[in-house]
Amino acid sequence: MKPWNALSLAEQTLMRCGLWQSRLTGTIQQYGIDLRWAGAKGAPPLRSYTRDEQCALVPQLAAVALDLVERGLLTVRTRQGLGAAPTDPVVTGPALREVLAEPANWLWSPKAATVFDLHATESACESWHASALPVVVGGGLPGWDELTRGQQRVLVCAAEASGMLTGPFGIWEDLPIDLAGVELSEWVDRQLAPLLPYVREGWIEVRHFPVEVGEAFMVIPLEDLRTAFADRSLRYDDGDDWGVGLSCVFTYAGLAVWRSGGSAAWGSRLTFD
Repeated sequence: MKPWNALSLAEQTLMRCGLWQSRLTGTIQQYGIDLRWAGAKGAPPLRSYTRDEQCALVPQLAAVALDLVERGLLTVRTRQGLGAAPTDPVVTGPALREVLAEPANWLWSPKAATVFDLHATESACESWHASALPVVVGGGLPGWDELTRGQQRVLVCAAEASGMLTGPFGIWEDLPIDLAGVELSEWVDRQLAPLLPYVREGWIEVRHFPVEVGEAFMVIPLEDLRTAFADRSLRYDDGDDWGVGLSCVFTYAGLAVWRSGGSAAWGSRLTFD
């Protein structure tokens, strides 16, 4: 079995999805994120892939997935219930090739008739489960009780599936309507204070989602955070759609720190009253 670092980025993306039993849909989008986080040549800019860009990558990713299946490292399963399960039937033979060749099975859709999941095989899990995230360098995160309330809320937000900071379902309060100029900048700086160290370390990435139904996003770099969080249209404070606004997500480096820094002990504390 190859060491994890000997795998191509495409192989790593697919195997991570298999290790975490993720859907096939969205995998190409994750591949673009992995390329960007790795600083790889040909990585997309600070945004999600368009549908056309994803479709163009289907043959490449399908070939890699098929090779991993043939090497006994990955399986593709048809989901039978609400979530992935080891009892879901495995797709094999000509049907597998058809599933992997169909772009619709790779692209996110809110109304997919059939859901396909990637599952790492037992041997792949034994070899790579501990290697799929970067090795933590340094002391990682302090103890939970050493964090401020604001830092705790940001980390919980990054660990959640939605991860919204602003908007109707965000964890942060709306921008006051009567602030401008220096007062506005100072207010935004105070709100951003718990988040900035984690973005600076490369542990958390901030994204803007412009629409409720869809996967398109833009990445907000560290130097643009103040401007973005002072923009009422980006924050979507006055809207009522779920998932629109500014969000945060752990990078792989951040996940590694989170898990090594006591996530097991914090597992029961990822919600707030």
